[in-house]
Parts: sequence; structure tokens; C-alpha cells
Amino acid sequence: MMEALVPRMRSQRLSREPAERGRWWRPVVLGLALSGAAGCEGTISNPEGPGGGPGPGTPTVIEKPAPSVRMARLTHVQWSNSVQELLRLDAPPTTLAGTFRADPAQSGFLFDNDARALSVDEALWGAYQRAAAELAGQVTTDATKLARLLPPSAATDEERARAFVESFGLRAHRRPLTSEEVGSYLALYRKGPQAYADMSDFEGGIRLVIEAFLQSPHFLYRVERSTEAVQDRVPLDDYEVASRLSYGLWSAMPDDALFAAASEGTLRSREGVATQARRMLQDARSNKVVEAFHRTLFDVPRYAAIRPSPTRYPQVSERLGEYAARETTLFVQDVVFSRKGGYSDLLTSPNTFVNDELARVYGLSGAFTADFVPVTLDSRERKGVLTQVGFLASHATSVDPDPIHRGVFVSERIICRKIGAPPANIPPLPAPQGRTNREVVASHTEAPGTPCASCHSTLINPLGFPFENFDAIGGYRTTDNGHPVDASSTPNINGETVPVRDALDLADALAANEAVHACYARHWVEYLHGRPSANEDVPLVERLGKLSQAGNLSIVDLVVEVVTSEGFVNRHPEELP
Repeated sequence: MMEALVPRMRSQRLSREPAERGRWWRPVVLGLALSGAAGCEGTISNPEGPGGGPGPGTPTVIEKPAPSVRMARLTHVQWSNSVQELLRLDAPPTTLAGTFRADPAQSGFLFDNDARALSVDEALWGAYQRAAAELAGQVTTDATKLARLLPPSAATDEERARAFVESFGLRAHRRPLTSEEVGSYLALYRKGPQAYADMSDFEGGIRLVIEAFLQSPHFLYRVERSTEAVQDRVPLDDYEVASRLSYGLWSAMPDDALFAAASEGTLRSREGVATQARRMLQDARSNKVVEAFHRTLFDVPRYAAIRPSPTRYPQVSERLGEYAARETTLFVQDVVFSRKGGYSDLLTSPNTFVNDELARVYGLSGAFTADFVPVTLDSRERKGVLTQVGFLASHATSVDPDPIHRGVFVSERIICRKIGAPPANIPPLPAPQGRTNREVVASHTEAPGTPCASCHSTLINPLGFPFENFDAIGGYRTTDNGHPVDASSTPNINGETVPVRDALDLADALAANEAVHACYARHWVEYLHGRPSANEDVPLVERLGKLSQAGNLSIVDLVVEVVTSEGFVNRHPEELP
């Protein structure tokens, strides 16, 4: 294979082409500081972001890009989706993707698309080579599949091969090929008869070319080649913007309409990018991305570990976690796409989806089957995703609710307040001995003078105790071990102490807090950029937090704001020579 087609390094210098224009700039006035509890074992993630930004009177700040890698390797899901689109397959090659070695998790980053961790080692490179050979063979030995890719017949095979290289190459590299690249791929095409003597010269050449495209760093990575700085940013060209959009909103390569928009130059304006983003968010492929984002944010994989005691909870089966995951998916899709809702709806809506088993947990009357149907839960007991079975049962032991891990989850995922690791050799909770679960946890973790007390009494327990009305499977209860449940608390939500009577009050308090909305926006910024948040993101995150909290920004609108922001369509000049 040509040396230029072999990706050996995670990042490398590529040929450069100048940016064609500057990107829109938009000044944003920072609002009130988003403060959070300090000290103890907890820390505010990104202290200059949501939870510790500039205070009132801060001068106007321009939104700008943050440093990021110039070559972001495709995740395994993105590779699989891109191969399906590129080769026009009926389904993604998930079996082949399943042979790839797993990517390491990046400490402190929630999602699986952190470009810093997405490298190509020898094991993965070998898997890419094998997959490329197998896929090229499948396509070129199947007349129907090959016909989907080939341009119309031309006067000569060489002319048809050139047309294929140019059209297929545009999609594989996600930009038009240079004349040198076309020449290199055609040179490889001419070696087809030597590589595949049992095939026709034309088909053997095309097979070799497809193999090369699938191993090119321009396919395996999202390569951003623009280098011409305009003041403190490097404008991305139209094709680079198109790729950021497609991999952000679809986890796949651009479609024909997005390529056409790039070719026509309509991605040079905020309006042009917004138009494409809204079109893409109406496509079913965006549903999977929204699902994946919230699946990680709400820690849905944890639901698989739900194992309630069959003696204590005989009314549920071993599939409770599976059903809870399905409920969360349907709930999120309904809020985001059907109702065009905002983040407050995720936190406070009593509407959800249940089957017969979940209906029993929720205490619903009526006839239910294995099919999921929409319901409205009792608003005196339930509000939003934090009062649904998935969150509650996945943060519980087999017999009792777990206010400690419920509180840590809310602090870290909902408030963006990091809780430090606990001390070593902490003894397990003692037996209740007639006490409520809350009393047991409080006595064990809040004893004065202990290393646990400062964190638990101020940061963790106040966010976990409001959920004491919910047992280990998420069922509603008013008594615990023969005593009335006490779910009252005074949690600190980003610097504000808020008295709450129960989880319903807590849900309302979270939904009313601007910094909580900024935390949610920050998660989207991280996910869509594939990198941790940075100080440069603060103006955008705070602006979106204000709009979301005020009810002026649906989740779809929030995503559109992120992908039309200065940081999304420009690069930081950090890597320029």
C-alpha cells in the first residue's frame, strides 16, 4: 500500500490548504457566577466553568474555540456507520467492528468519543486491514452491491475508474480529492490485475482501491487541514464543518445533501449550518445519537446490574433492569423529539412509558401487557428521570435504597460537582436494628470528627436523602422499617442552600437552577466536540444555561446552538507552526 495510506500515528502533519473566510463572531455578556459548594472531598469540575465562573459586572466575552486535536480517530460506532454509508450496505458491519480492540476510557470524561484516547495501535491497525480486505471483497464480488457504487459506464475502464476514484474518494475522505491523490489511487487501481488475478482487471483494480480507501487516515480519522488563522481562530472549511456536523449529530459520514451544502458554500454562515443541523435532527440517525448521549449521562449501562432480592421483591423479574433501560430510552425520545421539550422536562415530567412489570412497580391500575405504553404517573409521587425505576433501582442494594450513590450521581452528573474518592477501608453499613435506612446511613457517615462527615453531611447525603420515599426497586413508600419516611433535606445546589421536602421538591429545585442547566449544556459541548470542557467553553455554556433555565431553549435548540457556535466551526490556533 502507498505509504500515505497507512495510519501509524494518532496525529500527524498533513498537507495544508488555506481557509476561505472568517467565521461569524458573536459577543456574549456573561451572566451571574454559577457557584458551587467548595471544600470537603468534592471539587468543582472545571472551576472556571459552571460552578465557578466570573461574577456580575464581567466585561463582554467573545465565544471562541478551545484547543482540540486536528485528527480525531473515528469511534468504532462511527467507523461502522461510515462503512455502511460509504459502501451503501444494508446494515452496518457490526460483526467486523466487534473484532476491534476496545478503546480505553479516559479518566474524568463521561463519553466514549474523547479524541485524546482514540489511537491506532498495532492490534487495531491489523483489524482495520483485515476489515478493509473483507469488505472490499464482499462488495466487488457481489454484482448488486458493486453496482451501487460504480459510476455509469465510460468509454474506457480507465475513465470509469477515474470517475469512481473521484466520486467514491469525495465520500471516503469527506472532501474532494486533490489531483495528486487521484493519481495515486489510479496508480493503485492499475495494480489490481497483479493483486487479484482471478478477477477482471477492472473489478480487481476497484477492489484494491476500496481496500486502500478503507485504510486511509483520511477515512479512519476526521482530518482538519485548515491552517490559516483569522486573529485567534482557524476557520474550518465547508467540508470540515460538514464532517463535524455529521459525526456530532449522526455518528456517521455526511450524506449527499450535506456534501452538496459544503460544495455550494452554504456552510459558511450560521444560518446555513443551522438549516443543515435542523434537517439532520429530523433524521432517525440523530435519535441514536440523542439516545447514546443520555444513555451515558444517566448511566443506563448500570441498570444491567439491578438485582433486587427475590424474597423482598417477588413482584419483579430479573429483567427489571432491561425494562428500566427501555423506559429511559422511550422517555428521552419522547421529551426531545415528540414534545420538543427542554431539560426541565427531563427533570420534572411525570409522563413516561411502562409495561406490565413497571406498571406494578409504579402502582398503576389497569390492564398492561409486555408492550410499552405511555402513561402519566402520579405527580404527587413522581417527577422526571430521577424518580423513575432505572435511576432509583440502579442506585440501591438488593434490599435497600442507596442514598449515598444517589447523592453522588446527582452531584456529579446533574450539578457537575465532582465528589472526591472516599477514604480506604470504609466498613459496610451496620444492621438497621430497628432504625430507618436514613438513620443508618446518617449515623455511619456523618459522625462528627470522622473523615466521611464533611463530605456526606454537606454534599452527598443532602442530595440522596430526598429519594428515601423510593425503595430498592423504585417503588414508592411512606414507611421504612415501621417508621415514617423522612425525605426532607437542605442540599447545596451550586452555592444555594435549598430546603426540600422530598424528591419532587428536589426535582423542581434542580430544574429551576441556572447552573444545573449549564451543567447539562456542558455535557453536550463535551459530547459534540469529543473532548473535555475548557475555559473557552464557559461563555457558551453559561449562555445556554440561562436560555435553557428560562424555558427558551428546547434540547433540539440547545444542540443546534452548540453546533453553530464559534467553537464548533473554528479551530483553536494552538497547533499552528
